[in-house]
Amino acid sequence: MRIRILLLSLAATSLVVGCARSPTLAEPSGFFVALKNCRARYAEIDAKIDAAGVRDGVFYRVPGFPYLRSDRMLASFRDEVASVDEVGAWLRRMREFDQEAREFEFENLGLNDQERAILRGEFLNCGRGLAALEFDNPDNFKLVHDTMVPPDAYSAGTRALGLYPLTLPLLRASVRDHEAAVRRDFAKPRAELLGAGAPLRWQVQPVEDVALIPTKVSDAYPDELGFPGLVDSAWRAIAEVNAPELLMAQGARERQLGTPIWIADGHGGSRLDIDTTRPQVHYQIGFTRFGAERLIQVNYFLLFRTPDALPGEVPVDGLIWRVTLDNELRPIAYDTARASGREHFWFAIRSEVPRRQPADGPTAFFPLDGLVPAEPSLILDRSGGVRGVTAADTSVTAQRYQLARYEDLYRLPLPGGGTRNLFDRAGQIAGTRTPAPEWYAASGVPQPGTLRHFMRLPVSYLGEQHFDDAYVLEQAFAPLLPTVATGP
Repeated sequence: MRIRILLLSLAATSLVVGCARSPTLAEPSGFFVALKNCRARYAEIDAKIDAAGVRDGVFYRVPGFPYLRSDRMLASFRDEVASVDEVGAWLRRMREFDQEAREFEFENLGLNDQERAILRGEFLNCGRGLAALEFDNPDNFKLVHDTMVPPDAYSAGTRALGLYPLTLPLLRASVRDHEAAVRRDFAKPRAELLGAGAPLRWQVQPVEDVALIPTKVSDAYPDELGFPGLVDSAWRAIAEVNAPELLMAQGARERQLGTPIWIADGHGGSRLDIDTTRPQVHYQIGFTRFGAERLIQVNYFLLFRTPDALPGEVPVDGLIWRVTLDNELRPIAYDTARASGREHFWFAIRSEVPRRQPADGPTAFFPLDGLVPAEPSLILDRSGGVRGVTAADTSVTAQRYQLARYEDLYRLPLPGGGTRNLFDRAGQIAGTRTPAPEWYAASGVPQPGTLRHFMRLPVSYLGEQHFDDAYVLEQAFAPLLPTVATGP
């Protein structure tokens, strides 16, 4: 790869994003002759995937490059990769995202183990070879640079119609009133929040050895972009250690924790339900940028069977709890949001990490002014929302939930055989409608109340904020300045 020419060309040219542009393709020959049919094979398989409706809705497909997919974190590095190793790691990660997404697409397409293995090997070679061939051309690198940022989750059309400016005063008033009500709830005594009788208490069922957790993230073999590398059991151990304890009021028992399943709908198809006999919390490891640091985030996805769904709607509600860890793998911040994007709350843990001062535009919402415990219990109300963060309650016998990988949701078994992704191509759980004023759609959030994948989640009706923003932590906290050693 002519990396020097490529990087200089990128720095010197800024093309308008959104223009119809296509990659510059070279005719494979010599060493690359085996790649001759690769793009045709991508087009063939992708057409089958789209026809079957099993397109993965998580990672963003980079236009013109069927072997590359991105996310907001990776896109945040596009102006920073400056060496051969960094560029190679950046492109390699996009290829890995594509390979990961295709695994679920192939399985949901109904391919057997042998068919999936053949396609896996074929596209692994195609992606690696096409990247080596096509990114020898600086124009292709510039094209990826300009088009690999995932689109935002807000409807530009709604805002273009002028509905957002017209309703902005109402949106501000509604959000302000709701935040005031939330603050009042968080100020209530714990006994009042939980009501009479013993609460329902949930804790994670430990499986992994905590000795697998490294002392520092920086010791975990970071790659060229600074992302740590650990084996799956170590990642799970980190998730177990930081998994939330839940306290549910007596009146919330009907809103039961469970795992999503497809069941027969009586018409030859299937519909979504929650199996409350298998309480699970699904987790996924993510990352955020905080100043010059890359910090680990553990996302926990809770699904409940709700009794208050309207006729024809899926009786499912969801909540996301996220733990951000520092370099010593200690919690540095918590935040939560409903799986529809409502009620994005932040919680401070350590006094040495200062909150952001309010500024113009959307600001992070803290329902509590003080610090919360480093090992908290979440008090959930009757609607499944977080209304308290308190110290662990050892006086109540705990029931156990199992941790499961978030990726398991991408291939849930169907009653008649085969699998289907919980999320559709738009990253939504189709048919879900949780409480949210319909007129909130004027904010640009399509279908308020619909449950979404956490990487396709808008979390503000004022301005634009995404749950998976690469600098999401800096919306709430100011990065710490690095300590500079001084002489005697």
